[in-house]
Amino acid sequence: MKKDKNNDAHRSMKEDLKVALYFLKLTFRISKSYIPLMIISAIFQSASPFLAIIIPKYIIDELMGSQRISKFVLYVAILIIGNGILNLINKFLTTQVQLANNKLIIGFELHMGKHIMNMDFENLEDPNILDMKEKAIFPINNQGVLWRMVDNLIAMVRITFTLIGLGAIIAILNPLIVVLIIAIVAVNGVISKKAQKVEFELYKELIPLNRRFGYYSDLMTDFSIAKDVRIYNMAPYIGKKISKYCDDSYKFLSKSMISSGKYMGINSITLSLEMLFIYAYMVIKLLSKSISVGDFSMYISAGMNFTTSITEFITNFVTFRQMCQYLETYLEFEQLPNKRSNGTGHVDNVGEATIEFRHVYFKYPRSDEYTLKDVNIIIKNGQKLSVVGQNGAGKTTFIKLLCRLYTPEKGEILLNGININEYSFDEYMKLLAVVFQDFKLFSFSLKENIVFNKAEDISDEFVMDAIDKVGLTERVNELEKGLDTSIYKNFDKNGVELSGGQAQKLAIARAVYKDAPIVVLDEPTAALDPYAEYEIYTSFNKLIGNHTAIYISHRLSSCKFCDKIALFDRGELVEYGTHGELVNNDGLYAKMWNAQAEYYA
Repeated sequence: MKKDKNNDAHRSMKEDLKVALYFLKLTFRISKSYIPLMIISAIFQSASPFLAIIIPKYIIDELMGSQRISKFVLYVAILIIGNGILNLINKFLTTQVQLANNKLIIGFELHMGKHIMNMDFENLEDPNILDMKEKAIFPINNQGVLWRMVDNLIAMVRITFTLIGLGAIIAILNPLIVVLIIAIVAVNGVISKKAQKVEFELYKELIPLNRRFGYYSDLMTDFSIAKDVRIYNMAPYIGKKISKYCDDSYKFLSKSMISSGKYMGINSITLSLEMLFIYAYMVIKLLSKSISVGDFSMYISAGMNFTTSITEFITNFVTFRQMCQYLETYLEFEQLPNKRSNGTGHVDNVGEATIEFRHVYFKYPRSDEYTLKDVNIIIKNGQKLSVVGQNGAGKTTFIKLLCRLYTPEKGEILLNGININEYSFDEYMKLLAVVFQDFKLFSFSLKENIVFNKAEDISDEFVMDAIDKVGLTERVNELEKGLDTSIYKNFDKNGVELSGGQAQKLAIARAVYKDAPIVVLDEPTAALDPYAEYEIYTSFNKLIGNHTAIYISHRLSSCKFCDKIALFDRGELVEYGTHGELVNNDGLYAKMWNAQAEYYA
């Protein structure tokens, strides 16, 4: 956000209020009882100081004056019983607030998770966006800035009630004391703001470091790299990376703490001078018999509480604005423009799906070179297409564009003659079943890994049909819980660890079960040898029948049984045709085929 330097403070406060209003509305959506609960808690907390300030005056005056036992007992009873009741109520409300805070954080994490899962895929591969995400999420997860912002706001309301009452008590004696206290605390507020600014600047510098540390920390507990760590003796190297992070963090923290200590020291000096003046003034009043000993006690207590309260108000105000700064980063993150157009068009004829790439160009974020250049191709309904080329030729990017994970820089992709971005994203996704090279299985049950949220509604019979088609029936039948067996042991000690081949078959079963009109295999068998890959592609080709199929590989396993072959090289579609046509053209495809022919002869 750009700010007018001449009106920076006004605009900044306006922006803080805008951020606060947004998150208050969000807080209310997550938990309708949270803000009312905080207000009720604030009211009772604001009443607590007055018993301890006013009642002791009457107790002291009674002891110094008439010394009536009945009055003395009454005042002491009011003080003890009143404080007891207020403490019980405040402890109960504090517990309820803590529970509400947990609910709020969980609700916000769900809100945040939904946003991240629905944001443009290309943003997840942009380092600048990842840093922004970390800056947005870190203070919410680790510093509790959401509930602290609300808490600071409610605290300011509570303290305002307290200040009005305390100010009225002090003003009876001398209104100038109130003015003096406010002036000194205002100076301390400016000093506190400078300290908060130092802390915020530190936070911005630490975020990239924290993201790196998070990666290194995850490496230490990642079982999947355990073999590599041991074979290549990586532990000292990873430890060195973490040590450097600790050294860099220490430098930043030292700088921040030295600055904060300086500001806190100045605050202490000014507050001490203020209390010295108040005590001196009260002693003079007492010695001149202008006030009683009880009055002296009350005014001193009121003055100290007023100072504490107004200091607390300014601290909460400064902290509130700082929390808004943190949350503004999240707001900017949440408001990143979504390039993935979510059209409203319906896919009328799911059974007829013809795809056309028309003069499509694409380059990745922060890249100057196009990954795909002027790609033109038509994939007819029911056609089997093999997309081949060396690693880095643009094959996977081609599929990501087809899947609307990216949007072309130039050109367009058409489904049945209509730009795919004009269709509803959810409806368009129903057309596709994709198994990526880096497919993921989740720590869910076998069945949930295939049908996901429909697990309770879908009969095991239909799921087992997909399992049988990919050749996993025998393995599933060996398991005590069958389809209800958990993948991995994250949450179930009896979970199953599938072999690489079994995991690939389960991922393919997911695509088979979906029964989408367009099926894509994006090198999910790259880790297998050419013979095994050829067998899987051949059997899968039989499974999908008349569905449109796109096979992606840097090997030529699928070429012989496909209708058409598209050869990519350096982002361009350089050859296109049948196997027979291309193998006789003496081009790049023919050279690749001859080099690999022994595996597919």
